[in-house]
Amino acid sequence: MPELDRAVYADLFGPTTGDRIRLADTDLFAEIEEDRSGGPGLAGDEAVFGGGKVIRESMGQARTTRAEGAPTP
Repeated sequence: MPELDRAVYADLFGPTTGDRIRLADTDLFAEIEEDRSGGPGLAGDEAVFGGGKVIRESMGQARTTRAEGAPTP
């Protein structure tokens, strides 16, 4: 599996463990202590349909990934 730079990963999937984000227009920062969305290595199998929307598992889609043998279009 190819590696993503942290900045590219954050642009695609949002912040992950160890990242710091600025809270609105203040000088306050929050550090992500735990990534409950899967994090690197587990994120990325989400089905995305236009406008950046993500469809959840079992909403008309199979759970199997292409690597596990799902048919390709």
